[in-house]
Amino acid sequence: MDNEIKSTAGIFQDWDVNQGSPKGRFVMLFCRLCQRIRKLPYGLWIFGSPILGLYVLLVHWIMGIEIDYRSDIGAGLCLRHGTGLVVHPAAVIGSRCTLRQGVTIGDRLPRKGIPVLANNVNVGANALILGPISVGEGAVIGAGSVVIDDVAPKSVVAGNPARVIRCEA
Repeated sequence: MDNEIKSTAGIFQDWDVNQGSPKGRFVMLFCRLCQRIRKLPYGLWIFGSPILGLYVLLVHWIMGIEIDYRSDIGAGLCLRHGTGLVVHPAAVIGSRCTLRQGVTIGDRLPRKGIPVLANNVNVGANALILGPISVGEGAVIGAGSVVIDDVAPKSVVAGNPARVIRCEA
């Protein structure tokens, strides 16, 4: 499946997984366009800065979805409802992950690091993933969970603080 995603890499790499979600498609298409613009050499990307500003205005301010185009996001990110979603600019999100409304992926005080989500992570609504932690491949984060410790691959965690409910490793 990784080869399939790599062959469709580009601004439409999240299109299919957001089928039935016009908002998810719009946000991810616009985000991928901004990522491409920002990777251009300085002399060129400066001409795309109005598009970067428009992205911040429309997506961050009006739609309430703070996915920074500087974040390292793998192909196939699925957004379900998206509103209230906050992803730190330094966050790393693997391929084929799902994020729902109200999710926060970021740092905590004192600022020591940002979460890294592996591939195929499924995050429930209003979950908080905070600090220098790793979430393993295929993990499921329950709705409303507060994750401040590492999560093993193929685990299901829930609660505040999040505890392992099931582990298939």
